[in-house]
Amino acid sequence: MTDCFVLEDEGLHTIAAHCTQLTHLYLRRCVRLTDEGLRYLVIYCASIKELSVSDCRFVSDFGLREIAKLESRLRYLSIAHCGRVTDVGIRYVAKYCSKLRYLNARGCEGITDHGVEYLAKNCTKLKSLDIGKCPLVSDTGLECLALNCFNLKRLSLKSCESITGQGLQIVAANCFDLQTLNVQDCEVSVEALRFVKRHCKRCVIEHTNPAFF
Repeated sequence: MTDCFVLEDEGLHTIAAHCTQLTHLYLRRCVRLTDEGLRYLVIYCASIKELSVSDCRFVSDFGLREIAKLESRLRYLSIAHCGRVTDVGIRYVAKYCSKLRYLNARGCEGITDHGVEYLAKNCTKLKSLDIGKCPLVSDTGLECLALNCFNLKRLSLKSCESITGQGLQIVAANCFDLQTLNVQDCEVSVEALRFVKRHCKRCVIEHTNPAFF
């Protein structure tokens, strides 16, 4: 249902009430949806495994509290560019959705190292994480991620201005299965990128450093 711009909470309520066996639902850019719509969804569709509410600007921490009620059934969640989401919402999801494998939180500027730390310690099976354009995430959050999420295969840190080469090296030294790393528009040295390449030999690095090739 991506790009259903006129879909509102009552419409989602109707869909959920009549499609209770839904397991995958993509609501990206359904810009009129709010936390109330997510409350209806979780009431009727308790088997949701994959959910995207990316670019739904009215979704907040209260909406994530509702999503967290899906508990261990939820494996995939995209909340990219949901600007009202903070560490509070991340804590709800991390606490109850321990089997989460994929999280896209790109552009959620309210997320900090504290949120990443809570996520890393509770969702240790994470395989894919996008926290690009989260300026409050630093090497401290990366270290916690590296020391808990050893199965990480895809990591995007695009435009994370607080990230340095030190954080990348900690990730590379612990997440050997890393296959994709996006550090575009990050201030990281060539030496750090080479360190990643040495330790994660299958990793494709997306970067904007002209000296590294």
